[in-house]
Amino acid sequence: MRQGCAAGGGRGYLRSVLTLGEELLLVALDADKGVLRRSAAMQFALNAAGMAELAAAGRLQLRRADGSPGVTITAESDAHLGEQPLLDEVLLQARQTRAGQRHPERCLRNWVAPSLFAYLKSLREREILTWDKPKNRALYGQFHLLDADAAASARARVERVATGAGPSERDVDLAGIVHGIGLDEDLYKGPRNKAKRARLSTALERHRYAVMLPRLLPEIPGQKFTFDSSNDLKMAREM
Repeated sequence: MRQGCAAGGGRGYLRSVLTLGEELLLVALDADKGVLRRSAAMQFALNAAGMAELAAAGRLQLRRADGSPGVTITAESDAHLGEQPLLDEVLLQARQTRAGQRHPERCLRNWVAPSLFAYLKSLREREILTWDKPKNRALYGQFHLLDADAAASARARVERVATGAGPSERDVDLAGIVHGIGLDEDLYKGPRNKAKRARLSTALERHRYAVMLPRLLPEIPGQKFTFDSSNDLKMAREM
């Protein structure tokens, strides 16, 4: 099993830190079963992760000059994003969103890039996880974790919020997204984890993504975990 995200050669961005969206997928991964939990809501959650990361970097603001909700692109957005092509895609998606659709909640619902497959492909290129070829036209094959350290580091972000162990703003953003799609219910099951569930709920009660994401979930009852497009499916089968 490969140790650490910086191991190995290849392009420069493969040695850079993981994006928040990639960490989210590692938190969602059930390595024993080889599946992604809460997969039906994952595109919304990945949109939130990209938005959160660019907002934290000062590339996006989530309010207009008059204080009303609205995703606006800052002057700093023209600066280099540190060899993170996934974040470049988020920024491009924001630029292409029409003014009337730039309410943060609408962006979470409507953005389609980077796709789920793009994030998974990046993790595969970083040699953090891989997956079997799908056996039919609808589903991904079983996932296989290659870098346990990277997954543990991602889960530790949520754990610091759940235990009140001095979480960073990035930790809180990830935990807010995890809580927003109900993934914490999978991570902290049973009576033994009741205190952690309660602490997360209290700490994230007013977190923007923990509030916005549940509003989108009723729109996707019964949604299956599929490729984002026929082109994604073709690409995955060829890999």
